[in-house]
Amino acid sequence: MKSVLILAIALLVAVPACKRSDSDRARASSEERTSDKQGLKQQRDDYVKAMEAKLDEFDKKVSGLEQRASAMKGAAKDDFEKSIDRLREQRKAVARKLDDIKRVNVESWTTMKNDGDKAMADLEQSYEQVSARYEPAATGAPRTQPERR
Repeated sequence: MKSVLILAIALLVAVPACKRSDSDRARASSEERTSDKQGLKQQRDDYVKAMEAKLDEFDKKVSGLEQRASAMKGAAKDDFEKSIDRLREQRKAVARKLDDIKRVNVESWTTMKNDGDKAMADLEQSYEQVSARYEPAATGAPRTQPERR
């Protein structure tokens, strides 16, 4: 009888202790998920800021191209302005991708990061091509070449 009583008391003490450690584990797991989520949010926010800074720098570069175009005349000027317009459209596409990254679930944003990186790299490459194509020659006249696609 004494051993049954001791066993019953032991169970009464052990069962609540088990439940407590389960809830502690669940709470710790929840805190880890929250911490991971905050880390991912911070990474996304840092990425968005870096991309926005690149877009701002791009806007300044395009302003430089516009100044160059304003000094030109004729068909070369028209072609250069069309190239600048295409750059602006490409920039808008990058900005849309960035907006999508801002709106997506924080756990999912990394799957879209590669698309954003590629779009930005393509934009920068396009800028370099346009800038080089209409680069002023030493005589002051722009060096124009047929546009490649």
